[in-house]
Amino acid sequence: MNLRGTVAVFGDYVSGDVILPARYAFLDPEAMTAHVLEELDPAANERVRRADILVAGTAFGYGTGRESSARALRAAGVKVAIGGPFARMFYRNAINNGLLVLDCPALVGDGVEDGCEMEIDTVAGKIRCAGRVYAVPPVPDLVNRIVAAGDLVAYGRSWLRERARGGPNA
Repeated sequence: MNLRGTVAVFGDYVSGDVILPARYAFLDPEAMTAHVLEELDPAANERVRRADILVAGTAFGYGTGRESSARALRAAGVKVAIGGPFARMFYRNAINNGLLVLDCPALVGDGVEDGCEMEIDTVAGKIRCAGRVYAVPPVPDLVNRIVAAGDLVAYGRSWLRERARGGPNA
């Protein structure tokens, strides 16, 4: 899978409760977008909603097991989060909600700024940004399929439909 987009950069130790406060966790995903990262700084919500790719520092998403943080980022238009290392529960919740997460701490603070254009080849494990190329482990095919489907539930439904037809995943 190849992804391309504009970057928004955020720092270290941004908790899941800062990504989306618990009081908004049960809104529909579209309504959540108005509150994504609003408590970080006044312009953060607008920055993340203009971006396709989020570059984050250490432990992004730590502190809560709620899936709403990842769901809200995805609803806000974020396709991939890069940086880390990420909080493990956020990492898993993000993939389950169709948000690709790539651990690439070398990219954080290496001249990548808001508004940079980035290209990602998930099969080759290459990220191109700001005139540099960064290596990441290739994304497993299953993860690529979950993200392409939109989330784990949509992937599961398509897998079941294919299986019922006797397709290649049967």
